[in-house]
Amino acid sequence: MSKPSLGRAFVLWCGVFLGLILIGARALILAAPMINARPIEALEMLARGLWQDLGLTLLLTLAALSVLRSLPRWRRPNLVISLYSLLALTLMCWGLGNIVALRMLGSPITADWLAFSDLEKAGTITDAFRRILGLPEISLALLSLAVLIGGAKAMARRPTKRPFAAAILGLYGGITIIGLALSDGPPPTSRARLVNPVIAFLMSLSGDSGLSGLESLSEGPSPAQLPFGPATPLLRPAIPQTPLRNVILFAMESVPARQTQGWEGEFPVTPNIAARLDWALAFDRAYAHVPASNYYLVSAFGSVIPELSTDLMTASHPDLDLFTLAEVLDAAGLRTGYFESSDNRFQDAELFLKSEGFGTVRDYRDWECPLGVYDVESVTDRFLTTSNDLCTVNEVVRWIAQEPDQPFFLAMRTGMTHYPYFPGAEPQTYVVDKTHNDYLNALRVGDQAFGALMEYLDRSGLSAQTLVVVLGDHGEAFGEHGTYVHAAAVHEENIHVPLALINPQLFSGQRSDLLVGMMDVAPTITDLLGVTAPPSWQGRSVFAEDRQDGVFFYAPWNGFQVGYREGDRKYIYNGNTGEAQLYDLRADPDEQHNLAPDNPAIAAAARDKLGDAIAAQNAFTDRLLSAGAVAPLAPSRADEIILEVSGTRYQSAPRAWITLDGEHVAVIKVTDAPSNAEREARQDEIDRALMTFRLPVTAPPCPHQIGVYFLNDEWAGDGKTGDTDLLVRSVQFAGRSYYFNSFTLLTEGAGKNAGEYFRMSRSGELRVELALDKACLSAGLAQP
Repeated sequence: MSKPSLGRAFVLWCGVFLGLILIGARALILAAPMINARPIEALEMLARGLWQDLGLTLLLTLAALSVLRSLPRWRRPNLVISLYSLLALTLMCWGLGNIVALRMLGSPITADWLAFSDLEKAGTITDAFRRILGLPEISLALLSLAVLIGGAKAMARRPTKRPFAAAILGLYGGITIIGLALSDGPPPTSRARLVNPVIAFLMSLSGDSGLSGLESLSEGPSPAQLPFGPATPLLRPAIPQTPLRNVILFAMESVPARQTQGWEGEFPVTPNIAARLDWALAFDRAYAHVPASNYYLVSAFGSVIPELSTDLMTASHPDLDLFTLAEVLDAAGLRTGYFESSDNRFQDAELFLKSEGFGTVRDYRDWECPLGVYDVESVTDRFLTTSNDLCTVNEVVRWIAQEPDQPFFLAMRTGMTHYPYFPGAEPQTYVVDKTHNDYLNALRVGDQAFGALMEYLDRSGLSAQTLVVVLGDHGEAFGEHGTYVHAAAVHEENIHVPLALINPQLFSGQRSDLLVGMMDVAPTITDLLGVTAPPSWQGRSVFAEDRQDGVFFYAPWNGFQVGYREGDRKYIYNGNTGEAQLYDLRADPDEQHNLAPDNPAIAAAARDKLGDAIAAQNAFTDRLLSAGAVAPLAPSRADEIILEVSGTRYQSAPRAWITLDGEHVAVIKVTDAPSNAEREARQDEIDRALMTFRLPVTAPPCPHQIGVYFLNDEWAGDGKTGDTDLLVRSVQFAGRSYYFNSFTLLTEGAGKNAGEYFRMSRSGELRVELALDKACLSAGLAQP
């Protein structure tokens, strides 16, 4: 074969292999939305994502072949082949790098991103790429290089295969034409996942990124920004004389502002925190976005509002790679550690923490605690065994003292204030209710742990150079609006939390009424340390000029409740029931007077704003999840209701009528219930009588409620043991389990929580509000 012919064959095969590599890269990028689509929709989506990739491949390859054919035979083609190879390698590397860019930034690299990264000062993006490009990414790039160049050279020497290569390029042309024809329709996924990264970058040079649906997360307003008005930023403190070197984030489990001395707490259980507020900037309007323990990890460390879902996004999307505060500070030279009084295996927190930048991750299993380890074996509280918080802080102090001269970032979370509440040694009496009193004593121990940590910083001379952030990870309810513990609602007791930034150089007892969300914690920390925050973070520093005067929150487990606070106005919407609540928190801080029924116009405007907020939040999380090409777990089947029930019988066994969205499902009878006609039934007899009912159902598209009607209360009278009661342990539907803290009693006085059961002692109705997905939530909110 002549050299010109050999050169043309190399270009031909190089085009084939370049197209295959780009197809593979695009398939990885579109994996998550394609998995959830029908086969024909997945193929159409792939074609829309490939037409620019393959179009550029064909344009480059055909141009090189044309030049090679037009060259006089006496001229050497090496220059053309070398230039073509360089451009092909550029396309290949840019296509592979786009996988990382989407995971990290949510969009391809554009001129705006490069400007934001401040390359001449070794800014955020280049640092992040160096950390993200690990062995798998480098191995993939080297393998692709070998396939592109080595494969093309090998196949170029086989002239009989050239028609096969031409046929493949023809197929690329067909895909390009199909994808181009489909490109006028609405995008099946984020435009950022469909556009070729080279085209996106070139378009951005002219001021048009070609990503009309993608806003910049780094600067300026955007269509996907939460729809709140601007806030007046706080004055940033002066640069301290002694530079900040360390950060401690002290998170108190299940602690609302309402229970905390120094905020609204009326009991003297957090005196150490209250005393340190003299060297702090304290926030009076700080909020958790979700009233659940490990959702706080995503918000505080990942600076995002978690996905609108009943599943923690790190569990439902196990391959999700957030760019966390720990990773940012590790790159800045701080050693990192996380210490938990409870069990880090809860909701796979341990895996999340280790994969997201924490070099040391420890919990109660990693140390001896002579002060007490409190075992929790309840079916509703697996993995919540907790050590005394004072033991946890001792481990924190040991970790700091191991390398006292090395800057550090550590986070600690207490555990004793998580239900069922562990009061510690020598509990004091604050209130009559034992459960609440146990909680207050547990909070007192957590405050003692905080005090011990601050005393160590003082003794070791670290106070001036350490920023301490103390906060509640979410709130806790004690019946204020008919709910208990957390995760059941988004009233103030559930989500309004204490938050303070403590450092004697920076602050001297200031208070702020700025509206702050948990997602703002990480960028505030990086701001005070002078470290550049990743542009993909959703939160903003409390000192940033582009802050909004609003905060978004939700709780999807007791009816899908979602809402926002903007200024003094708070709006709550229940996607299951359609109920709306509107409060003026300045006039009504305890949320006792729902203004929505008497102010329909204001309520309608608030509802519209919530719809815009949900759309913006969904757009943000969709991009975040699709950027990592992560696949959600398969949804569970919704074809049966499973009930675990027991009871007691007097004259007849307890019976209950079960409904789904008001439609009849079945009547169940607890035939194994022990008799208490002659004597009171023992707890072990009730436990042994536990029965499981599996009731087949045909569920509507968005089921909302399961009703449990206790039908046959029977009572022997005062002083007698005979009583027919129904005891519900759990209700399961569509792969989810609902326990007492998710039950709503509709018949006043008909029942109450009794350990691991909800006891129905009078005939009446118990309702379970079912989890809604965000599509059902948006559909319900869109209805008038």
